[in-house]
Amino acid sequence: MCGSKRVWVSELIFILLVVKGWWSEGCLEQERYALLQLRHFFNDDQCLQNCWVDDENYSDCCQWERVECNDTTGRVIKLDLRDTRNWESAEWYMNASLFTPFQQLESLYLIGNNIAGCVENEGLDTLSRLNNLKFLYLDYNHFNNSIFSSLGGLSSLRNLSLIGNRLIGSIDIKGLDSLGNLEELDMSDNAINNLVIPKELHNFTNLEELILDDSDLHISQLLQSIASFTSLKYLSMGFCTLTGALHGQGKLRVSEAFMILIR
Repeated sequence: MCGSKRVWVSELIFILLVVKGWWSEGCLEQERYALLQLRHFFNDDQCLQNCWVDDENYSDCCQWERVECNDTTGRVIKLDLRDTRNWESAEWYMNASLFTPFQQLESLYLIGNNIAGCVENEGLDTLSRLNNLKFLYLDYNHFNNSIFSSLGGLSSLRNLSLIGNRLIGSIDIKGLDSLGNLEELDMSDNAINNLVIPKELHNFTNLEELILDDSDLHISQLLQSIASFTSLKYLSMGFCTLTGALHGQGKLRVSEAFMILIR
């Protein structure tokens, strides 16, 4: 009698777990379908072409390469699509809304995919619907200075990497003011010489690491500009060509643990 009762209780708990979404038997169908749509654009990776298939024998997209899911919910939390498009092909414009079905996505890697920007009305601002997106890596594409105006709605971001794009001259980052959770910003290997930062940043105040390696920087202007980053602990200017003098920086109000790295 006791044994049958334990079995009944176990079955009831299992049913509740499934109903509540605390038990995962694979990825969601809408997310699997969304991955199959992405495959057409990120088309230079044999794994994507061979593993991301519409086949009932491989229907659990949580087991697909370059995809990571939450073990409990089965929702996609990480997409690693770096170097999945033929670098020799022409630049292209991405439809960023293709990522919006992944409502629990935390990390998105789009490194080295020859992306020049986004199609009209389907820009990176559509990613603002992803309230859990914390890590966005757009390195080694062809984004220009206009990208900053499309990133302002991504308020959940903690890390943003734009290494090796087409950022040129003085970069106006007022579009990032709403990124109140951003802790690390990497804009290395661009043709940046200064940052234009509003005197009053209302939300963009938690930045701890700013990485500007391999740039041509006007050092005195830069240090004056970053005075608003009162949480800044680490500024990297490795392998930079520096111009200007280090004087008159008494008003630089940063963390006591602030460190400048110049290699």
